[in-house]
Amino acid sequence: MLSTYQEFEEFLSRCTNYERVQAFKYDKQTLGLERMRSLAGRLGDPQEAYPSVHVAGTKGKGSTSLILEALLRADGHSVGTYLSPHVEHIRERIRVDGASIEEGDLLAEVNRMLPCLEGRHGVRPPEPPSFFELMTAAAMSAFRTRRVDWAVFEVGLGGRLDATNILRPRCAVITSIGLEHTQQLGNTLGAIAREKAGIIKEGTPLFLGPMAPEAESEILVVARDLAAPVTRVDPGAVRAGAPGWLRIRDRGTLPAGAVRGPALRTDLAIALVTFEHLLRTEGRAVETGVLEQALAILRLPARVEMFDTTPPVVVDAAHTLDSVRALRATLDEVRLPRPRVLIFSLSIGKDRDPILRELPSIAEEIVWTLADPVRSMPPEELRDQLGTGTVIPSPEEALEAAMCRGHPVVVTGSFYLAGVLRPLVRLAAETPHSTARCGTERA
Repeated sequence: MLSTYQEFEEFLSRCTNYERVQAFKYDKQTLGLERMRSLAGRLGDPQEAYPSVHVAGTKGKGSTSLILEALLRADGHSVGTYLSPHVEHIRERIRVDGASIEEGDLLAEVNRMLPCLEGRHGVRPPEPPSFFELMTAAAMSAFRTRRVDWAVFEVGLGGRLDATNILRPRCAVITSIGLEHTQQLGNTLGAIAREKAGIIKEGTPLFLGPMAPEAESEILVVARDLAAPVTRVDPGAVRAGAPGWLRIRDRGTLPAGAVRGPALRTDLAIALVTFEHLLRTEGRAVETGVLEQALAILRLPARVEMFDTTPPVVVDAAHTLDSVRALRATLDEVRLPRPRVLIFSLSIGKDRDPILRELPSIAEEIVWTLADPVRSMPPEELRDQLGTGTVIPSPEEALEAAMCRGHPVVVTGSFYLAGVLRPLVRLAAETPHSTARCGTERA
């Protein structure tokens, strides 16, 4: 048995973590569902104890999951939400009623699994579970322990071979299809769409966000073969109103809260249509008051998250071309003043050329940094390729230097960078009259 949370972290570090492996074989032998089904079966299939929603997509799946969580909570339900990756700490991946799981509760769930892993409940799984499989099983078990009314599960990678795909959800969502993880999922939109369409279950309603026809057609073929009803979500159902407000079809104008920019408005439209379906199955309709309350309680960490610091700081985790473009449009829409300073780090394996070309449109000055010594590209390479900016390898020092410029700061490029700097920015926002220690200029 694991006695302390530190022991749990050490145990977890020994599990294979494909999130930190640049290249791995994407097949049933590596990522198949056999281990996950075996482990869940020995735990009594906790994922069957509550109705669930399964959310996949290249971008937007995390924020859509969080919005759906807020809607269900505002409607009076207890909700478990499973997300990946995390921003600041691993417990963020397992949420109950809007709060990260406590250390003691997560430790208890893993201790319940240990007899299954050690074979004391019969034949052990064919191989030890991976990091993601273990966390997925812990989430499924934790939601049963807490007796949630609903659970929302975000897919980790792809869909077909993802550990979450042992679910039998009430409905499935595919938010978007883009070129990411091409080494694993394929280098065309059609190939990636087929992998994500692997979450579609026979007869189970599917909700589709806007995507290229090449991707949508592949998903529709799978849905047709499985007799899964498909609803295409119109992103125009949620539009920008006056600054800080949303115009929602049939709902009027409501405070936007954390929903900023076109990408998050699309995610809200997808979550709202999905929520409306869940209520219709109960013979109910969405009340405007519920929607307003959901927007009031909604928090979207590292999704165009704005902090009232001096100078103001925006923390985001855009790491694809589409998401970087969406961030640029959002910053202009909310009228973040110029000039701006960008702190940027990009993970290995990303399609960096088109992303780098977009950065000068976001900010007048770029500070290149190293979010993670294993997963991040060398900042010197990025600086040399674009031919502009300052390299400060330490993210903490990069933040201090950027804030000392006195201009609005934008942090983006990866969840790793957001995870390192968000606690510091949040602390600065919570500390009255906090300012960066501006002294010696860095070269």
